[in-house]
Amino acid sequence: MRTGVGWPGGRKVVALVTVALELWSPGHWPPYAPMAAAWPLPDADDTHSTSWVNYGVTTGIWRLIDVLGDLPATVGVSGLVAARHPETVRAVHAAGHEIAAHSWAQDVVPTLLDADAERRNVRRCTDVLSAVTGVRPTGWMSPRATGSRHTADLLAEAGYRWIGDHGDHDLPRVLATAHGPLASLMHSDHSDVRDAGTGPYAYRDLHRALLDQLIAAPGPGVFHLTVHAHVGGRPHLAGMIGQILDEVRNRDDVWVATHAQVAEHILTRQEGTS
Repeated sequence: MRTGVGWPGGRKVVALVTVALELWSPGHWPPYAPMAAAWPLPDADDTHSTSWVNYGVTTGIWRLIDVLGDLPATVGVSGLVAARHPETVRAVHAAGHEIAAHSWAQDVVPTLLDADAERRNVRRCTDVLSAVTGVRPTGWMSPRATGSRHTADLLAEAGYRWIGDHGDHDLPRVLATAHGPLASLMHSDHSDVRDAGTGPYAYRDLHRALLDQLIAAPGPGVFHLTVHAHVGGRPHLAGMIGQILDEVRNRDDVWVATHAQVAEHILTRQEGTS
């Protein structure tokens, strides 16, 4: 379902900052980790890649909290992170950021689960994040942004208000599900995992150019900045992210919002016109 979109105060662009705070289940690790990609070790326990991912929880997320400062972000948190590192997730919440569910682990991809297993995964993630932060998450981002044919219905059934998996629209829209409306926010075209390989400066300049383009367009628009704590939380790239955020801060026509704020904005508009 399409819905008319306009941002509060007549601003041209909404900026959505997404931080992924992820872990993989034991025996799993990201295939894009530097050594895993350059020197695969089939059937071996890749301790280096596991350590590389753990950087996000031990170090990267803390640096990104400092870089974000007073700007709100939506932090997609693996349930496994909340279970293993509850104090870290509580610190992110206390800093004023939205906590969204990001499956139990990065290898638990909804489209690989049957409906009952997916429902259990949603419940398990919801329960651990609620217990750790004291606030029930209202948004969900699937690993690989790959939900199943059941995901939207299961999320609405569980009381979620938005999903961040889709890539077929620029502006947020409202999905009709068997359990009521669900806001759909586009997954970012760019992230530190896919674009930082060209170098931190190119990554910074890409996002600066994107922001300029969106401001110059008729609008409304959505500026996505997606980073992973284990990638963008490292010193040099985090510095470039800070420079991107400084550009955002200096724009009077940009609304910096969490996914939940945008979801409620468009859902309320729909409810007011129905």
